[in-house]
Amino acid sequence: MDANGRLLEIEDLTTVFPTRRGLVPAVSGVSLSLDRGEILGMVGESGCGKSVTMLSILRLISSPGRIASGRVLFQGRNLLGLPGHEMRRVKGREIAMVFQDPQTTMNPAFTVGEQIRESLRIHHVMEDGGGIWPLWSSGARAEKERVCQLLAEVGISSPADRFNEYPHQFSGGMQQRALIAIALACQPQLLLADEPTTSLDVTIQAQIMDLLRRINQERGVAIILVTHNLDLASEFCGRIAVMYAGRIVEMGSVDDIIESAQHPYTRGLLSCIPRISSRRTRIEPIPGNVPDLASLGPGCAFVPRCAQARSDCEAGPVPLFTVGPGHLSRCVLHAGQRQDGWSWSDTLPGEMA
Repeated sequence: MDANGRLLEIEDLTTVFPTRRGLVPAVSGVSLSLDRGEILGMVGESGCGKSVTMLSILRLISSPGRIASGRVLFQGRNLLGLPGHEMRRVKGREIAMVFQDPQTTMNPAFTVGEQIRESLRIHHVMEDGGGIWPLWSSGARAEKERVCQLLAEVGISSPADRFNEYPHQFSGGMQQRALIAIALACQPQLLLADEPTTSLDVTIQAQIMDLLRRINQERGVAIILVTHNLDLASEFCGRIAVMYAGRIVEMGSVDDIIESAQHPYTRGLLSCIPRISSRRTRIEPIPGNVPDLASLGPGCAFVPRCAQARSDCEAGPVPLFTVGPGHLSRCVLHAGQRQDGWSWSDTLPGEMA
């Protein structure tokens, strides 16, 4: 871990995709930090840049897309500047990712056990002096025992039998558990969970989230949870970053976001959550549509959908303003609170006055 005690720092990250209409900034100037053992939620509508941010951390952006600028510091090392062979050692071993659709992530031609064992072999986790164990050796048996242990840890019963089954023989929830087992195989320090409950029913969603919480508490693994469900993030995370049109528009503790949301977009997301105790008879949707990233103006991208929009909203780039200890909001309504001298380092966790 670096000198200031943070596990991960993202500084001014911008990821673009070339199109016939020019470069489209899927992620634009994103900055955030994560401490060891912390759980951070990234929330927003589909297409706001959450998943692209996660893929950028691991340099998994497919060509012709590219990371245009910024830094991703993991334990003080800039991942964007690492040679390819060093970055391959980071992927899966130090930082692991759980993708949102296990049916397209897992290889249908290999058994689940072999796909988990592959992680151990790629990163030489259980090798002794070099080379891969022959299938009949004691080392290979130890690998299988480790895989069965991982399957049991993520809640899959009869792991020795499940080892030789194929992904299509697993239910959706079991497939997601198998993906988590693959991610945990090398004991990473950071887990990127990209909407891990998207295709699951409510009961299985709760079981997967309980599993991730247990992993965080027992192993101390830091987690970034990507979700469009603000209610889920509020139950699971310690801090929440709200994204819109490729930018973080608000960030703070769960209490800050849920009880004292400052950005109009965050308040709009909260108004869409049904509450049994609420007197509201209708859910109020956010009007309008997600903006076209290829035609964004210089100002706030939320202006066309914002009831509080005013003339200076579109005048130029809107910075993140400090609206409370560790609480940031990208809205000109807060310009009077912190107009000049703002810098990201002023507002990172642990440095607030």
